[in-house]
Amino acid sequence: MEKHPHYGHRIRLRERVRKEGLDNFQDYQVLEYALSFVLPYKDTNPIAHELIAKFGSLSAVLEADEENLQEVKGISEVSAQFLTSILKIYGCYEKEKVNKNGSIKNPEEAYEHVKSFFAGKLIEEIYLVSLLPNNKIVKTERISQGTNSQASITIRKITDAISRNKVNNIIIAHNHPKGIAEPSIEDDNLTKALVLSLSLNDSFLLDHVIVGEDGFYSYRQSGKIDKYRESIKDVLITKGVAQNMAKYGDDYDKK
Repeated sequence: MEKHPHYGHRIRLRERVRKEGLDNFQDYQVLEYALSFVLPYKDTNPIAHELIAKFGSLSAVLEADEENLQEVKGISEVSAQFLTSILKIYGCYEKEKVNKNGSIKNPEEAYEHVKSFFAGKLIEEIYLVSLLPNNKIVKTERISQGTNSQASITIRKITDAISRNKVNNIIIAHNHPKGIAEPSIEDDNLTKALVLSLSLNDSFLLDHVIVGEDGFYSYRQSGKIDKYRESIKDVLITKGVAQNMAKYGDDYDKK
C-alpha cells in the first residue's frame, strides 16, 4: 500500500511527542498532532492553522461546538466530534482521579474535589457532595443541569438526595461557564434557603462553592453561611437541632 505524502512528517511529529511531550508545542501543533489520528490522509497542518485563526486559541477550539468547527475546511463531522470529545474525555479522567473516599477539610480542598466535574462543561450544573460528620466523602453526584447561564434546583431534590445517601452534611457546587466565580442574587437566595431548610431538617450545608474561569468562590470562606445561620438561630434553638455538624479542620477555623 502506497504511503501518503505526509507520512514521514507524522512519524517525526509522533516521535517528538514520545520524547518531549506536548509542553513545547504551539497551539496549532497540538491540534495538528491530535487531528492526525482522525484525518489519516490529509495534511493537518493548514487545518490546525485555520482552526486557531478562526477561534483564537487551542482552548477555544476545544470548547467550540461541532457546527462551528465544521465551518473550517477539512473538518468533517467525525473530526468535529473528536475535537469536542477531548474535554469530555479529560473530565472523565479527572473524575476518576478524584479520591471518592477522601475527606474535605477546607474550601480549597472542596474546590479541588469538585472542579474536575466541571471540566469542559459549557452549561451550568449543580453537584452535591455528601459528607459524614468527620468530613469523609460519601458520594458526589450531579443533581441539576441547566443552560450556559443558569441551572435550577429545588430544595426537595437536595433533601431527597440527603435522605437517599443517609447523610446529614453536604457541600453543593455549581459552575459559571465563561464567567467569574462571583455569586448572583439568585445564588445568595438559594444558599440562604438551603441553610434554613436543611437546618430545620437536622442537616447542614458546610459550603456552597462556585467554580469559574478565574478560580472559585466559597460561601463558607466569605462568612455568608455563618451569617445566614446567625440570622435564624432563634428558629434553630426553638427547633432543638442537635445533630452533629461537619466542620472544616481546626487549621482553617483558626484563620
